Amino acid sequence: MQLFNHYSLKLLNTFQIPSVAMHYVPCYTVQEIETFCTTIKIAKTGLHILGGGSNTLFVGDYPGYVLHVRLTGIEVIKETSHTILVKAAAGVSWHELVLYCVTRNYGGIENLSFIPGTVGGAIVQNIGAYGVELKEVIDRVEAIELATGKKRIFQSSACAFGYRTSIFNTIARHAYVITAAVLALHKEAKFRITYGAIQDSLAQRGIQQLSFQAISDTIIAIRKQKLPDPAVLGNAGSFFKNPVLPIAHYQSLKRKYPELVAYDTQQEGCIKISAASLITLAGFKGIRKRQVGVYPLHALILVNYGGATGKEIVKLATQIKQKVEKLFHVRLLPEVQIVGEKTML
Repeated sequence: MQLFNHYSLKLLNTFQIPSVAMHYVPCYTVQEIETFCTTIKIAKTGLHILGGGSNTLFVGDYPGYVLHVRLTGIEVIKETSHTILVKAAAGVSWHELVLYCVTRNYGGIENLSFIPGTVGGAIVQNIGAYGVELKEVIDRVEAIELATGKKRIFQSSACAFGYRTSIFNTIARHAYVITAAVLALHKEAKFRITYGAIQDSLAQRGIQQLSFQAISDTIIAIRKQKLPDPAVLGNAGSFFKNPVLPIAHYQSLKRKYPELVAYDTQQEGCIKISAASLITLAGFKGIRKRQVGVYPLHALILVNYGGATGKEIVKLATQIKQKVEKLFHVRLLPEVQIVGEKTML
């Protein structure tokens, strides 16, 4: 197990925020994670588990241990004429896993194409896009218990998946290190293209014969068109979650703001509101304040134009949250994990 002191994290987070970890531990094997759990006492110093850094905002330096999960490997562990179980290590790039599956005609995650981050981070957050959530295909999750260094297996039903949540970022946060996931995928020609953006893009691209590859390619094109490349413009994708409101509240807002966008939800009597449309209506889309701003093409994305600090991004996010709550009586919650001092978010 390697351990580095006073290690720069700037290249390990997609916001490109300068931050230094007091102790940095990259783990390339499960055995290294087990060793970390049994030899390092983190109770007094704190621990942050890092994957791809694509959903993380560091506010200042980190005074404890940063455990960086670098496990790799993808394998098919069971295959029938209709279904496939694919196991992926937690440190695998999520998009690498998607490409692995769609090129082999394995369906179920093509709608989640081009989402940054790692497999482990995807599980923690229960990523979702274009009508699909990761929880729909998770068979089981493998992890190491931090307190003991022992292996644990969580069936999907034990992961408490919700909207951008799981047991791993709620009641069991920092209790386990995810090491791998097993996904239950399919070979049947079942596609999810109900989102208008997918249908429009398929038509524009002249695609009439649907396939997992075609849908993946289409979603990649959509995301490239409207989302900034973190390598060029520091960001962590969607900064806020889409709020879920009672239908009566939504209808009241819709009468006043006809352009408000909403989506169906499985919660009876509720509807999911587009946080981007709320932020746009509040006048923040495209705004820039020195080194930070809101991306002109997508109001949910806060960006680092170069040289910004985590505190500056939090300050802008707080202003957005306060204005949205004042105007619409809707409280925005961050989707990005903010690591550091307590904030109003």
